[in-house]
Amino acid sequence: MDGDEEPEEKPKAQVVVETPIKLKKPIEVKFPKRVPSVVIPKRVPVYITPDKTTCVECPCFPKESPYMKPPKIRECQLSPLTLYEYAAFVVDSLPLPEAFKWSEADVAKWMEDVVGLPQYTDCIFNNRINGRRLLLLEDMKLLSMDVQIFEHMKIIVTAIHKLYSTEFVKFCRSIGLPPRKPLTHCTWFKSRTGPSWGIRKNWTRCDILRWMKILDPEPVRRDHWELVWYQKPDFPKTMFARIPPAAPREKIPHYTSPPPSPPCPEYKIPRKYIIDPLSGERQYIWAEPIVTITSKKRQAQDDIELFKRELGLEEHQTPTKRVPTPEKSKKKVWTAKDSRLVPKKICLEGLTGKDLILTRRLMPKPKFMKG
Repeated sequence: MDGDEEPEEKPKAQVVVETPIKLKKPIEVKFPKRVPSVVIPKRVPVYITPDKTTCVECPCFPKESPYMKPPKIRECQLSPLTLYEYAAFVVDSLPLPEAFKWSEADVAKWMEDVVGLPQYTDCIFNNRINGRRLLLLEDMKLLSMDVQIFEHMKIIVTAIHKLYSTEFVKFCRSIGLPPRKPLTHCTWFKSRTGPSWGIRKNWTRCDILRWMKILDPEPVRRDHWELVWYQKPDFPKTMFARIPPAAPREKIPHYTSPPPSPPCPEYKIPRKYIIDPLSGERQYIWAEPIVTITSKKRQAQDDIELFKRELGLEEHQTPTKRVPTPEKSKKKVWTAKDSRLVPKKICLEGLTGKDLILTRRLMPKPKFMKG
């Protein structure tokens, strides 16, 4: 090979560059939207409760929109308070007597100015009588406080009852008296002291009266879904009504004549034993029949008189022998009792036609054929 010749060039390796494959986008299917109709049917309310309070009136359902997804339903509002609960709020809001907050000095001032007995102010300070203890003062407790005059005791107790608007504090109460006023129990219950978390502080008047069974229990609060449940809830119902008082009736006196006196049934009979010095009229005495004489007794009496004549006795003498009566002389005839083992006798006399055939069927049939 000559040096002038150029060396042959080697073939270069070809670099293949891969181009990224372009993915096709998914074809979006567009469905034609339905044009809302002009006339939208009116929603018919469904009444759930008897008082016609529906879910349309309360905000448990959203505003109506015909083409939106139904959102989550919210809780329905509670039913309004009843008249019973409103009356309970009024009773609970009644204030307690102002005398509950009195100190010993206030009670002593009241005893001096209002009651008019300043000589007992020292008794109040010595026994530490404040406004709450003043309510529980009775006749026996006033005696232990050195109040010995009975008229003063009546004045003090009457003034205490007017101050607290309570009745007479008495343990043994008569059955003939009317029931005690309910607010009297509440005032006595609140007169005792207790902790801030106790029932003396936290209980209201209605709580006390419900605990004493004077009022009905507190109404149960039912939500929307409990009211629309298939089972009727068992909660107490209270009805309010105003009944006019009955007018007192006038007692009309009725004047009647006294009943006529019954006729005197006495009659004269001779004495059992004759007394010689007495005259003939005095030998008789007055007698009164104990029972009325019936027809059977009259017959028995006639038999006794006939028996006396046979014996030769007088009317005033009694026979020594026993007189047989017609009732006892008769003997009882024994009769066989009916039994299911012995067939009843059937009489066919006087029966004809259909009655005779039916009665003959009831007759006992012979067990063996007669030869």
